[in-house]
Amino acid sequence: MTSALDCVCVRRSIGRRVRYSACALITALALAGTAVTASATPSGASPGPFASSVMRSYLLRRGGNITAAVDDLTTGQIFVYRPGVREYTASIVKASILATLLHRKQLEHASLTANERRTATGMIEASDNNDATALWNEDDGSRGVAAFLRLAGLRQTTFDPGGAWGYTRTTPLDQVTLLRTLALPNRLLSRSAQAYELGLMSHVIPFDYWGVPAGVPAGVPVAIKNGWLPVPGLDWQINSIGDITGRGEHYLIAVMANDNPTEGYGISSIEGIARIIWKDLAPVII
Repeated sequence: MTSALDCVCVRRSIGRRVRYSACALITALALAGTAVTASATPSGASPGPFASSVMRSYLLRRGGNITAAVDDLTTGQIFVYRPGVREYTASIVKASILATLLHRKQLEHASLTANERRTATGMIEASDNNDATALWNEDDGSRGVAAFLRLAGLRQTTFDPGGAWGYTRTTPLDQVTLLRTLALPNRLLSRSAQAYELGLMSHVIPFDYWGVPAGVPAGVPVAIKNGWLPVPGLDWQINSIGDITGRGEHYLIAVMANDNPTEGYGISSIEGIARIIWKDLAPVII
């Protein structure tokens, strides 16, 4: 069970620029060793979903090592649960692999080949590892992906010295930063490139469609990438990232959890968190 918890609330400028400024630090108080509460919030700012009593109660009941982030694009606030905690990416790094390829193609004024499109589709929609390795190598491995992620503003992601893409380590804050590069106008990816990747993430095969879409009403568009990996000494690493738009809300979310006794347990934890976040952020529509 998680032992040291804190939340951070960040407010970006109304212009939705990639650069943002801190508006508040929500101080974590250890209640019964695990609960989180907010000691202060700025005027007009929400304490965020991770400071709610419902979320605190839920997290108290869950085992595993959980960290998460939500970028509420509607309000310009980012909420981070246990900032700075790095975990293994498993297959969520495939979103970075494709974004790197799309950026390179954009610099070359070239389009994806038919084979690259087939490989990208397999990597994202079916989470095919062979397809991921093929595009990882085409990206020049960790060197190429790291160069793109630096440009995108990811500062907390590190790579496996042996070159295993699934053992990349990252934070949820870095993952919502990546999602922002896919969802908001920027110089790294054109709108067509963004639409292409989010389109693939919107058509994940049913077997892999779990995690952050939990609790989101039918008809609300969700683009996701999930990852799962048994890690020696850490049991199951389970991750889910996504772009959720609809019902008057648009937010980016990343939840990562290791030390899960089973794959299903980790998925259940993430889905419970996702349901609470949707209820907390989505406006009541009458």
